[in-house]
Amino acid sequence: MESSEIISKLQDSLEMDYGDQGRTLYIIEKLEKNAQLPKSDFLYIERMIELCKPIFEEPVKEEIIENILSEDLIKCYHCDLEIGLTEKSIRKNEFWFHEKCFKKIPIVQNEIREKPIIVQKEPRPQIKIIQEKRSHPQMVFSGVLLASLVGTTYLAAGEIIATIVGVCGSVLYVTTFKNQIIQNKKQNSKLIKTGIPGFDSTLSEGIKKNSSVLVSGPPGSGKTTFGLQFIYSGAKEFDEPGVYISLSQGINEIKNDCKSFGWDIENLIEKGKILLIDLRPFKIKDEVVGKDDSLYRAEQIPFEHLNKFILNSIKKIKAKRIVVDSISILGMQYSDKFHMRQGLQGMIQSVENFNVTSLLVSENSEGSIPPESFVTSGIIQLDNQIVNNQMKRTIRIKKLRGVEHDENVHSLDLDSNGLYVYEN
Repeated sequence: MESSEIISKLQDSLEMDYGDQGRTLYIIEKLEKNAQLPKSDFLYIERMIELCKPIFEEPVKEEIIENILSEDLIKCYHCDLEIGLTEKSIRKNEFWFHEKCFKKIPIVQNEIREKPIIVQKEPRPQIKIIQEKRSHPQMVFSGVLLASLVGTTYLAAGEIIATIVGVCGSVLYVTTFKNQIIQNKKQNSKLIKTGIPGFDSTLSEGIKKNSSVLVSGPPGSGKTTFGLQFIYSGAKEFDEPGVYISLSQGINEIKNDCKSFGWDIENLIEKGKILLIDLRPFKIKDEVVGKDDSLYRAEQIPFEHLNKFILNSIKKIKAKRIVVDSISILGMQYSDKFHMRQGLQGMIQSVENFNVTSLLVSENSEGSIPPESFVTSGIIQLDNQIVNNQMKRTIRIKKLRGVEHDENVHSLDLDSNGLYVYEN
């Protein structure tokens, strides 16, 4: 099948809301550029074409649509679990929720009446529904008008009259838009900036304060740099001390990485703004590498010792941010994945109770679902591919509960200054 035919089929799948919108758009972009696709993308294309077949071969029938749903159930936006055909659910702006999940979201509870599951395919919107983007064009227009009036008065009547007009106009402006100003301040106070150029302007307005977000991706996709830049920018630009816990690299190696980006991390460490901790589950003694299980020995629940260590570190520098790199290495210490998930959820809850925003780094590729993704309030997916013998990194927000965000795949650049997100 020619590339043009494949692109046409993928565009049809977008119209019928099949598959993953971000991935489909990304594959279309690569096909238009005649880029080489990995095997996983071809499997995805075959699945989309197969789903579209009945629509092209014969008129849509109720039983055909039901059959498609039974194979590809809709997922709840709140918990990411599939909604069974017999389960009660609620729909809001093309997003589905379990009834019990919907009741946990006070922001949208009063905006919708319960609706039954309906089998209807429409184009998916690009913006999440938890909050509507609040833009106040009247505020901007009034501000520009006031500035123009003051400037005109200054030229026509002089400085004194212009000052009087400016003061009176400012008082009137603040009185008129007092509620909007307060609302914007409250909204901004609930978010923290990552400090990564392009992320806080292109993908979202930041990360919800005191939440836990999973940063996942394959090796070399920029996960560690993302975590380090989050900690460094927080301490340097926003006066938010941070703790970086490494389970894969030594402290000297981390410091050298920061120096390669021109970050003066040593100065922030000396000032007590950043704390780097080496908790690798092995030790070197007499030039022999051995396992160090002191962090896991005699635990009642998973991560019990680690949790206490983290909380003590938070208290030590009054941290507001924390990065654990990586959860995947922690998970290797436990054979029972369900037991491990319980311990991880307990650790996340205790950190959030200390008013700390955390990033949990995880090794995985696009398409796989790590167990830790179910206990975090956000998922940032990084990826990398070889295109024309060059590494191409990408970033996508798969979930960011309670925060408006972009769902599309964006280019992610790693240069001498760190990471940068492109708008595309």
